[in-house]
Amino acid sequence: MADERVPPAGDDLAVIGQRQPRLDGFDKVSGRAVFSDDIVLPGMLHGRILRSPHARARIVRIDTARALALPGVKAVVTNADAPDLVFSERQPLLAKGEVHYVGEEVAAVAATDPLIAEAALDLIEVEYAPLPAVTSLRKAMQPDAEQLHPWAPGNVAATHEREFGDPDAAFAASDLVITDEFTSPVQHNTLAEFHVAIADFSNPDKLHVWTPTQSAPMYKLALAKAFGLADSQVRIVYGHIGGAFTGRGRAKPHHFIAALLSRVTARPVKIKATGDEEFIMFRGSGETRYRFRTGVTRDGRIRGLELDVSFDAGAHSEWAMILWLPAAYPNWLYHFDGMRYRGRFIYTNTVPKGSHHGGIFGRMSAGWMQHLTHVAEELGMDPAEFHRRNAIDPGHHALDGSDFASCGLKECIDRVVERSGWKDKYGKLPPWRGIGIGIGAQASGGKNASNDTSAAMLKVAEDGKVTLYTGIPDIGQGAWTVMAMIAAEVLGVAATDVDVVGGDSDLAPFDWGAFSQRGTFMTGNAVKAAAEDARAQLATVVATAW
Repeated sequence: MADERVPPAGDDLAVIGQRQPRLDGFDKVSGRAVFSDDIVLPGMLHGRILRSPHARARIVRIDTARALALPGVKAVVTNADAPDLVFSERQPLLAKGEVHYVGEEVAAVAATDPLIAEAALDLIEVEYAPLPAVTSLRKAMQPDAEQLHPWAPGNVAATHEREFGDPDAAFAASDLVITDEFTSPVQHNTLAEFHVAIADFSNPDKLHVWTPTQSAPMYKLALAKAFGLADSQVRIVYGHIGGAFTGRGRAKPHHFIAALLSRVTARPVKIKATGDEEFIMFRGSGETRYRFRTGVTRDGRIRGLELDVSFDAGAHSEWAMILWLPAAYPNWLYHFDGMRYRGRFIYTNTVPKGSHHGGIFGRMSAGWMQHLTHVAEELGMDPAEFHRRNAIDPGHHALDGSDFASCGLKECIDRVVERSGWKDKYGKLPPWRGIGIGIGAQASGGKNASNDTSAAMLKVAEDGKVTLYTGIPDIGQGAWTVMAMIAAEVLGVAATDVDVVGGDSDLAPFDWGAFSQRGTFMTGNAVKAAAEDARAQLATVVATAW
C-alpha cells in the first residue's frame, strides 16, 4: 500500500512531503548531542533541596549551622534568606511557617560535590508540628473538610464558569437528558531527560540558565519578575531536549532555587532531580471529577450540554489555566444550542498539579466519549452515527466565536467506520470484547496568546550553505528538521544544506514555544517568510549581475 504522506509524482514540492532523516539523528544515536545535564561550567557547585516529610505541618524551628560548617558547603538558604521570593501567588519559593505537602521545598544547599550537598541536607535541623492533612479530592470537597488555606473556604482555590448560547432553553427543548459522572486518576509523564537546571548568576546583571524547556520566553518572564530583572537580563539555553509534553511549559521551583543559590555563592549551581524528585518537580495531572449532562432530541440532535469539572490543584494553585481550557472544547466538535461549563480547582495536601499532556482534553474526552456513547445507546442509535449527525461542518461558526474554514470531521468518521469494520463489530463481538468510538480536538496553528509570535532569520553563505536561526525548541518532535525542510523547499536546496541554530534565547529570534501543535504552522510560516525574503534578495543580486 502506498504511503499517503508522500505526494504523488508530479507535485511541485521537492522537499516537503518527502522522507527526510532527522538532521540531529546522527548526533543523538552517536552520543554527541549535548543536553542540559552535560553542561559543566567552571567552578560549578551542586545544589540539593531539603523537602518536607509531612503532608501538612507547622515549621517550629530551622537550624542550618551544622550544614554550613560542613567542609565543601558554600551556601544554605531558607525562606529567611529570600522572604520575598515567591513561585506563584501566595506561594513562597521556600516554605514559610508551614509546609503543605510531602516534598515541599524547605531549604537548599550548594556544595562543591553532590555527595557533600546530600550530606549537608541531613545536617539541617527542622522541627515540625504536624497538622491535620487532606490528601484526596473527595475528602477536600466534603463540607466538614479541614480548611487548608485561610483564603479558600471549602478548599476552593479558583473557579471558572462560562455559558454559550442559552443552555436552559436548550435543555427545556430536549426530549431526553442523560447525566453521567467519571473520574480520571493522577497522571504523570516520566520523560527521557530528568529535570535539571544550571544557573549562573555570578554576574548580578545577567542570569544564565541551562535547562530543557518548551518555551524560553515563559521561563525568561518568570525568572526576570522573581529576581527584579529586565527580560533581556535573563538568558535561557536549552539545546537538545529529552521530551516535554506540557511538563516543561513553565519554570519550576528548582529553576528559581538554582538561581538563588548562584546569586548567594557568586558561582554557577546545578540542581538535578533524583528519580523520586521527578514526581515532585514535574507537576503532573491531578485526580479530576467530571459530571456530564447532555440534552438531545429523539432523532439524535444535541440541544444542550453541561460540563461540571473539579480538579485536584494540590497544595498550591499553580496551573489554574487548565480551568478555562475545557470551556470552549465542545464547540470544536459538535453543533448544539447551548452549553454551560463550571470548573473549580480544589486544594489538597499533595504536590501542586499541572498538566501532563495536551492540557485537559485527553483525559476529559475519555469520560465524555463514554457519556456520549451512553446517550446514543439510550436513543437506540449507533454511536458512530450519533457523532456524525452532530459533527461540525466546514464553515461552522461556533458559539464560542471559533470559525472553521475547513473541517473533515464527518469524512474522518466515515473513514474510521469503514476501515475498522465498525458495522460488523459494534454490538456483535463475543463477551469481554468490544469496539468504541471517540473524537477529540486540539488547537493546531491557532494563537495561544496575544503575543503568540514566531520569528526566523536566515543567512546564506557564499558557497550556498544556509544557516537558519529559530527559537522553536526541538523537544524530540523533529521541529528543527521540519524548519530546515521548509527553508530548503523555498530556496531550492536540500535540507542537509541548512544548518539550524537554536536553543539559546540570546541568539535565536523570538518564539513563543513548542506546545499546542503550533510549531509547524506558526514557526514554519516565519521560516517560510524569511526564506522567501532571502530568495528575493538573491534574485535582485543575480538580476543585476546578469
